[in-house]
Amino acid sequence: MIKAQNTISTYLILVGVSLFGIYPLIPHKFESISVLLLVLCSLVYRIITPKKSTFKKTFFVVSSIYFILFLSVWFSDDISRGLKKIETTLSLLVFPIIFYLLLGKSNIDLIKIKSFFLRGYYISCLIFTTISFYLFEIYENSKYLTKDSNFYRIAIFDNEYIGEHPIYVSIFISIAIIFGFSFFDRIKKISSKNIILAFSQFYLLSLLLMLMSKGVILSLLMVFIIKLFRQKKFTKVHFFYLVLILTSFFVLIPSKNNRFKEIIDINSYRKLDENNSTSIRFVNYKCGLKSLIKSPIFGYGIGDVQEQLDQCYQEENTNFPKKRYNTHNQYLFIWLSSGILGFIIFIGILFYYFKKSLQFKDELMFSILVLYSFTFLFENVLSRQSGVIFFCFIINYFLWNNFNTKKVLLTHE
Repeated sequence: MIKAQNTISTYLILVGVSLFGIYPLIPHKFESISVLLLVLCSLVYRIITPKKSTFKKTFFVVSSIYFILFLSVWFSDDISRGLKKIETTLSLLVFPIIFYLLLGKSNIDLIKIKSFFLRGYYISCLIFTTISFYLFEIYENSKYLTKDSNFYRIAIFDNEYIGEHPIYVSIFISIAIIFGFSFFDRIKKISSKNIILAFSQFYLLSLLLMLMSKGVILSLLMVFIIKLFRQKKFTKVHFFYLVLILTSFFVLIPSKNNRFKEIIDINSYRKLDENNSTSIRFVNYKCGLKSLIKSPIFGYGIGDVQEQLDQCYQEENTNFPKKRYNTHNQYLFIWLSSGILGFIIFIGILFYYFKKSLQFKDELMFSILVLYSFTFLFENVLSRQSGVIFFCFIINYFLWNNFNTKKVLLTHE
């Protein structure tokens, strides 16, 4: 009876988690369905299984930033906008509830679920890449006659089925690449599996470099640089990693409209060029820091941050449309929204995740945290539904999985 109950519980959670395995293939407007299904499966699991212990401490730690942001709504003049923003970030609360309160300590087959998720996600990203390449061949736009990075980015964004911002596509693909290198670690001998996997990695890297999301690419590079430095010895496998990454950069980065050239071009910082993403970000950061200096302790409330930025953009004589350009820095946005307390809490949560990934010796979780932590320097990942949903799912899923594998004694939970 208990065995049958565990089997049912395993398949319940497998269904809920599996939908996130195909998350890159889910149209933008249907992404919330993944969350709803996982909530439903978790509720059913909680009902049919005997009462289990929960991870209450972890829940309060990782969900605390949501409560701080929620409080900041009431310090905003524009409360309606603040409520819309807090609705977008609801995943910061929902996923901790799912994993630490509803699922808690579990005896289900975690290895089966994780293996299914990792493989499913990787294959989904390969399918997504194939769809994207096909789309690049058939897409037409009179504004983009040359097939450069701008063309590829707009082709992704304009598509009715995909309709996803290239930044988030790049994050999804980068995570798949991290998964792919973890698959390499499991292959002990040179075989056909190595060749197929190497081709798959090169295939994913091709799309990533065609989209040229500079911040995400630099963040992925940091993942592997840190990974190599953390190795006790430099093996042939690590040398292969390095050669593959460097070769991909030199071979795949488009010669036309290489967006990395903007970074070293001094003109990007002298005068605003609205066709230059680095120039735009320089103004974003400038106005973000100016706003921070005016109110460093309490911030402005999550509903008023954009208005403060728009006012600064106007003072800088830009032609930015209102409510279009945010801080493009997650840390800065959190600080402007909820003051120095919110910023410290957010950093504390990231530190907690990093601490647990090291405690459990979970290299995958650690690498994904590095990717997001650096990407936060360039993007407001948690300000869009696509970004906040998947971040909150994958980080909390990995941590919950580690808690239940009993790699270390969690007597403090």
